Amino acid sequence: MRLLSRATAALDRGVVRFMERRMAPGGPRIATPPGLADARAQLVDLARQYSAGTLALPSPFFPAPDAIAPRLAPQGEGPLATQVVDLAWESGYVPFLPAAREPYLAHRENGTAHVRWWTSGRGRPTVVVLHGWAGGTHWLTARAFDVAYWLRHGYDVAAFVLPFHGARAPGGRSGALFPSTNPLRTNEAFGQAIYDLRGVAAWLRGRGSPAVGVIGMSLGGYTAALWASVDPELAFAVGLIPAVSFSRLMWRHGEQSPVRRRAVQAGITEDLLADAFAVHAPTSRPALLPTDRLFVVAGRGDQITPPDQAEALAAHWGVEILWFDGGHLAQVGRGDAMRVVRRRLGALDLPGRVFRRT
Repeated sequence: MRLLSRATAALDRGVVRFMERRMAPGGPRIATPPGLADARAQLVDLARQYSAGTLALPSPFFPAPDAIAPRLAPQGEGPLATQVVDLAWESGYVPFLPAAREPYLAHRENGTAHVRWWTSGRGRPTVVVLHGWAGGTHWLTARAFDVAYWLRHGYDVAAFVLPFHGARAPGGRSGALFPSTNPLRTNEAFGQAIYDLRGVAAWLRGRGSPAVGVIGMSLGGYTAALWASVDPELAFAVGLIPAVSFSRLMWRHGEQSPVRRRAVQAGITEDLLADAFAVHAPTSRPALLPTDRLFVVAGRGDQITPPDQAEALAAHWGVEILWFDGGHLAQVGRGDAMRVVRRRLGALDLPGRVFRRT
């Protein structure tokens, strides 16, 4: 197992280097005004604005979404006699900070939300799956989450595309703009993700799904954990190899980067970055779900969202971690952990589904 962990860790480290290069060209900067001192002052002010009255619930940063009326595009038959339907609708999200509105909404592609829905038409619970960084293509999401497995065990599945990913990515560069060291865009993108997710969850319930839960991977795991902290109507939440603190991840992975060196020169610290991101951090608020509906699944060899990320979320939620021996990309052993999740979900007897006990 040690050899396996080393191999998966080496693969993950190569991806970290790719991520740093992918986000670098024309990438965001913490400072927009001239001068290093101005960069720190700007970040302090943004942290203040984003934390003013937003860290409790209900929070003005997470307003109730308007009802959606998505355009439906049938894509034919899916596994196990399901129908595959693509949903698209114009996101009604308005950025929380007035200063963010014009630059954020200028990214027109990101204004349209996208979901692929595998539906049995029989009023079953729905699993919303949330991809990781640079994902958002439906064929890859279907494989990464083994959609047929969840269909076979009595769920419908909805694959949501995160902001600035997949069809929502300007120029087709999935994930290049989110998350980033630009706190305006990063914060508002998480706000938009939750707004759009709550909108499609309400729509799914209106179409007969008696319960809507979420499984999120990596960046999607962070988003799933955040969703569980603001929406009591969520049936369950699974954080799979979750990111939990973007300030810590950026500081750790960017140790040798020019952006990090400039930030340090400006007097910016990891703690200050954490303050700027606190409005959406999954550990800023308690989860609104009972602990038997919360799950953390993590890889011991993960070098992208290392084990301490999962440990922080599990400690915050008060749950155990379901470990596997693989890493972030080569998730060797994940199937055993996810079977435990599926069996425990079965014990909940969610409405609308006859659970298999195997």
